[in-house]
Amino acid sequence: MNSSLFSRGASTKEEPEKIDREEKVPSDDGQVEIEPALNQKITRSFDLHIIPWLFGIWLLAFIDRSNIGNARIDGLATDLKLDGDKFNIALTIFYIPYVLVDVPSNWLVKHFGANYYLPGLLIAWGIVGMCTGFVKDYGGLLACRFFLGLCEGGLLGGMILYLSMFYRRHELLFRIGMFYCAAPLSGAFGGLLATGLASIRHDGYNRWPWIFIVEGVITIAYGMVVIFFLPATPSHARFLTDSERDVAVHRMGLDAHGATPTSKVESERFSWHWVSDTPDI
Repeated sequence: MNSSLFSRGASTKEEPEKIDREEKVPSDDGQVEIEPALNQKITRSFDLHIIPWLFGIWLLAFIDRSNIGNARIDGLATDLKLDGDKFNIALTIFYIPYVLVDVPSNWLVKHFGANYYLPGLLIAWGIVGMCTGFVKDYGGLLACRFFLGLCEGGLLGGMILYLSMFYRRHELLFRIGMFYCAAPLSGAFGGLLATGLASIRHDGYNRWPWIFIVEGVITIAYGMVVIFFLPATPSHARFLTDSERDVAVHRMGLDAHGATPTSKVESERFSWHWVSDTPDI
């Protein structure tokens, strides 16, 4: 690792004035500190190469889970003979697997790697969403809504866990807010898209099926693209130089505080100790 990329907390005799004038990124227990300008450059690189992809994933997630409302307006309830109770059950069943799968899904993120797992979820729910356009009865709609919730359930936790592999604790909140802004925007984009798709009538599928079919295809295509661009960990970020990758890995070690004996993010292991051992307040 290039030692010029780091600075020591204590000044040396040779350059006391130079080091005293430098603004330092705080470190604990006398660990090597990172040059503030380099730290900022790495953070901005992650912002440019990771956050936009997560923004798109979260945008599509909200569009695909809420498009059933637009489909209802365009004939879904009439074609499938849904009354108010049946439609509400179809909405509710989505959240049963969505809640139950959250924690187990986060274990899978660590096992398979978020760079494969998150796009995999995206492709999976895109397929489910597309299949919703071909349902012919109420039972088929319930099945599609159930599996849609199953695929989307681990997304938010997985994205936050993924970001924690690249950003330090004090940087996370702002980045989570950045991709979460896609949620309110999905209402505008989803409505406009549904309005255009509902005008399609082809081969016996009229209006509402095309909302699910086309939006599902878009989601699948986006997932296939994302899988080639999301890095697994800071050490796999191809948009950084070798020396920048070393620093990116090192700065995550500054946040570890004994959680792992090594600085590599991918080597961390889950333990129930961190769940059950709640500190006294």
